[in-house]
This record gives sequence, structure tokens and C-alpha cells, in this order.
Amino acid sequence: MILVKYEANHDNHSIIKEQKLWKTGNSTVVTIPKEMMDALNVSVGDVLKFDILEEEVSVTKKSIDDLDILKLVDRTLDRHGKIIEGLIER
Repeated sequence: MILVKYEANHDNHSIIKEQKLWKTGNSTVVTIPKEMMDALNVSVGDVLKFDILEEEVSVTKKSIDDLDILKLVDRTLDRHGKIIEGLIER
């Protein structure tokens, strides 16, 4: 069993948490306690970035950059371009 620990620092940002990794289908998942989500300023639908640093893992909220926005616009236009064009012409 592998556990993920989140320990409180001197500012009391959170309490110690251990989370068990679970198997679901072909994936492995871990739940994120509310205290961790609050500390990372994340919510459902956000993307987390994991960086491996020697014997630790850094978890941060992935910021949205211009390339992400352009990809989203392209995907939206591919799916709904004709509808959008019709609305513009009205």
C-alpha cells in the first residue's frame, strides 16, 4: 500500500492526512481532502501538475496559458462553428 501524506506546517495550513491509492479500471486514483484542495486553491475540473523532486512530489494547480485558451477556441469552433456563424449572421 502507498500512502500520500500532507503534514501541517508551522502556520497550521492543514492537518496530517494520509490517502490510500485505489484501483479503478485501468487507473489508480487518490482522493484529495478538502484542506489540501483549499491550500492548493483548486476545485473539481482544475488540472494539477505533479513534479518529482528527488524523494518528494510537488503538486501545484496548472495555470491556464494562451495556448490552452487557443486550443479550447479551436475545439469549440470545430464542434460548433456553423452554429456560431449562424448566430453572427442574425
